[in-house]
Amino acid sequence: MQNVDALNAVGKLAKRIGAWVGETIQKVNPDVWRELAFVSMSSYSFLLPKREQIVDRGLDGFVPVVLVHGLGGNRGTWLPLKLFLRMNGHRRVYAFGYEDGTIEDHAKDLKLFVEKVLQATGESKADIVAHSLGGIIARYAIQRLGLADSVRTLITLAAPHQGTYAALYANTSLTKPLRPESDLIRDLNNDDLKRYPVEFVAIYSDRDVYIIPAESATYPSIKNVFVPNISHSQHLVSPRVFRVVASCLHQDGLLKAAS
Repeated sequence: MQNVDALNAVGKLAKRIGAWVGETIQKVNPDVWRELAFVSMSSYSFLLPKREQIVDRGLDGFVPVVLVHGLGGNRGTWLPLKLFLRMNGHRRVYAFGYEDGTIEDHAKDLKLFVEKVLQATGESKADIVAHSLGGIIARYAIQRLGLADSVRTLITLAAPHQGTYAALYANTSLTKPLRPESDLIRDLNNDDLKRYPVEFVAIYSDRDVYIIPAESATYPSIKNVFVPNISHSQHLVSPRVFRVVASCLHQDGLLKAAS
């Protein structure tokens, strides 16, 4: 009898814990779960080599494309977009990877990477597609390191152009400069992007739990493309986003509504 009572007590406790867990989960913003789902989907990226082999892959009718990942990512996260671009005729697509260091360090390495791509392909300009922090790294290289003359188009995906309040919750060398009032953000945004020979495009969404507020992923004097219902990491796998990117790279005009 005592064993039965003990089992019943354990069952009731487990039921209460389960109910509490269920209630807690329901209180969490559904966009957080959406983001976690797409982050887990990108685990395949760690199986790819960390370094890109920079070789000329033959003329394809387009300028070379350089991809720059975001914070916590790696060059493997670009595999879905690389496959999409390959199906749309792009052969010369190169993913830039970085690990430890500051935004300034990564911008210097990016500049060298782009220069190597141009040297290998014999081209004078490249297009850059950058996700999240990668967009700020690319902007720093363009605005402060003289990369502007080597870039035709910079397309950013969910990049904190005006900083993000989410960066207040992390105190690292890469997140502190992403705060809205940081010296780096103020320095880049006090500059007039129109004076650079680069076409700037910002793709953003309303379901991004890292870019707060969502409009921080836009910039007043450039082309801003809104793609609804896309999480931060979902930008890396969304066909709707890919179609906008391709339209910009092909210079066929932007898709005003990526539906």
